[in-house]
Amino acid sequence: MTSTASEQRQALVTALRGVTSDAPTLCEGWAAEDLALHIVIRDSRPDLLVGPQLPLVGDWASKALQNLRNTGYAELVKRAEAGPPPYFPQSLPPLNDMMNTAEFYIHTEDVLRAQPGFDPSSPRVISEKLRKRLWKQGALMFPMAARGAKQRITFLSPGYGSKTHGPSDAPKRQIKGAPEELLLWAFGREEKAQVEITEI
Repeated sequence: MTSTASEQRQALVTALRGVTSDAPTLCEGWAAEDLALHIVIRDSRPDLLVGPQLPLVGDWASKALQNLRNTGYAELVKRAEAGPPPYFPQSLPPLNDMMNTAEFYIHTEDVLRAQPGFDPSSPRVISEKLRKRLWKQGALMFPMAARGAKQRITFLSPGYGSKTHGPSDAPKRQIKGAPEELLLWAFGREEKAQVEITEI
């Protein structure tokens, strides 16, 4: 069975190769190179996610991070394509899909939708299998998104279902869209998510 995470990893790599290292992304403060570096660290050097902020090892971790960046954009993208070492737990297909499907889908859109030529009326076509998985994984984020917005939100996706979260006495709204668009909205990409918002 094809891994949705592996498919989206390749989609992300293709998107990264289609732009320059300094191209914008939807991740605030990050260019394409920063995003590629993030994927490499997440895959194979998770110690560097927080290492630079820690006492004693901070300087060492910062140098290691800079050394990775110094390998260059093309090499970072190549490493992102290769994925984690085979002995890392996320190399196992079920764990890979659970950890990385939504992550890679969102970051691919972070690259594509940040470019000046992006046409919001023609988003990337995705498979039904991926859409179903994004609906399930997005549902895990909907409660946090409702709390962050301090609203009672109904996330509605025709053909997939609806989920309502947030305090019953909070202002109410409905957000309607395809599962992947609701996921993008829930992960803070509100301006680029193709959704319909109705105040109730």
